Amino acid sequence: MSQGKHLYSRNELIDQIKHCGQSIIDNAESILGNERYFESITIIFDINRNKNCIPDIQIQRRFIPELEIEDLKTYNELKRRNKNGNNME
Repeated sequence: MSQGKHLYSRNELIDQIKHCGQSIIDNAESILGNERYFESITIIFDINRNKNCIPDIQIQRRFIPELEIEDLKTYNELKRRNKNGNNME
């Protein structure tokens, strides 16, 4: 039995890449998400030559928790006020 029967052809692989790209385009808004303090996004699509595998897309988003930013803003504001001699007492 020929091993080629178990492998995707070049044209099939090209179509899989196009399908993954179209899926990313179609879902761009939901992929980005709504995190207020978005930092980065990584998108990986895995295409395997073996016909036992189908393509899949992995999304990884990084963001900073809102409370961390708000606490940092409060800290920096208090630090600025103390530097300028404006005590909150």
